[in-house]
Amino acid sequence: MDIFLVLLLLMPPAYGEKTIKYAAVIYRHGDRTTVDSYPNDPWKDESLWPEPFGQLTNTGKRQHYKFGKWLRVKYPTLISEKYDAKEVYIRSTDVDRTLMSAQANAAGMYPPSGDAVWNPNLLWQPIPVHTLPEKWDQILAMKRKCVPYDQEKQRYMNSVTYKEKLEKYQSLMEYTTVNSGKKIKNFEDINDIYNILYVETLYNFSLPKWTTAVYPEKLREPACYSFKVATATPLMSRLMVGPLLQEIVGKMKMIIKGLQPLKLAIYSGHDFTIGNILNSIGVYDGNCPVYTATIIFELLEDVDTNEYFIRMLYRNSIELIEPVVIYIPRCGKLCKYQRFIELYENLLTVDWDHECEKQILPTLGIASVVGIVIFVVIVKKLYSRRMHESIYSAISGGDKINKSKIMKIDPAVLEA
Repeated sequence: MDIFLVLLLLMPPAYGEKTIKYAAVIYRHGDRTTVDSYPNDPWKDESLWPEPFGQLTNTGKRQHYKFGKWLRVKYPTLISEKYDAKEVYIRSTDVDRTLMSAQANAAGMYPPSGDAVWNPNLLWQPIPVHTLPEKWDQILAMKRKCVPYDQEKQRYMNSVTYKEKLEKYQSLMEYTTVNSGKKIKNFEDINDIYNILYVETLYNFSLPKWTTAVYPEKLREPACYSFKVATATPLMSRLMVGPLLQEIVGKMKMIIKGLQPLKLAIYSGHDFTIGNILNSIGVYDGNCPVYTATIIFELLEDVDTNEYFIRMLYRNSIELIEPVVIYIPRCGKLCKYQRFIELYENLLTVDWDHECEKQILPTLGIASVVGIVIFVVIVKKLYSRRMHESIYSAISGGDKINKSKIMKIDPAVLEA
């Protein structure tokens, strides 16, 4: 035993000579009421719930408030005692429960003290949370319209691989359809039902007898598989997760160059967000992300060599336990920054605006495009004719003319 202890002490510490320079924290919102119900749901009356459907509950607020305090303890070198807008950036999807989770989390991280106390009766201070309407947010909400993505997803859902996987659950879907009153036709539908039943059990609502045959065991696996569908192919992952990972790694690059004072970026999202990232990185384990499930990307610097590394952590628990360090495929638990970029080039090189928005005109149809072109030509001709008439009128003496203004007329207009 003594020899073992001596050898252990002689071993260099895995992270002892590395300092954390930056962390990107992506978490799921806290506890909420069920987002929806199903036609035969005995608990579909919204008045039976503590909050309207889909809203953060007091439990969810407490979860994120405690989580914010936990983050302060975990990253004391990144989170200053006093809030500094240059050091922290918080972004949320444009949904009540994620916005409120971000605010509760920030309240836990930044309790006001000293001159930050603006109201002695309220030990809270406002911290900015940034957002965009979901339909314009391809980074965090991942819901901005992208035709190539939709086309690729449709190809995947028409593939033999997908259909064979779904076929395994045909009898389950038929049974659930008959008893729930809702048509269950794919993995997302299965997850919707599973999620409703899960939340109802959290609130001690008695489930209908028919559910005992399928919940939770038979529904869990296909429900959790649904989190692989949105990023099932390299192209789907590129267009879905690429923009967010690109932003995170882009900030790391600026920090490495000394051009960015940011120390902490926080993203408040959904189970969908967490599942997409895990699957795109290649580390999704098939378990549904629970409330407050969290992914952390850390940027570390070796103080001796000045090399930079990326470490990925994951906590899939509502309890504030230490997150697990993820083994990044083909790189390990501590991945060199440049190696990470090479491994995930498919995600990090996405030009989302070009790759998605260049498809807008083709979707309008040839007739629409031709119509637009004809309209532009007509307007241009009318404008040119009006300019010719005005110039002729002025030159022919109809109006007094300012010669300096004639000299400024674009020759191209006269030649049109």
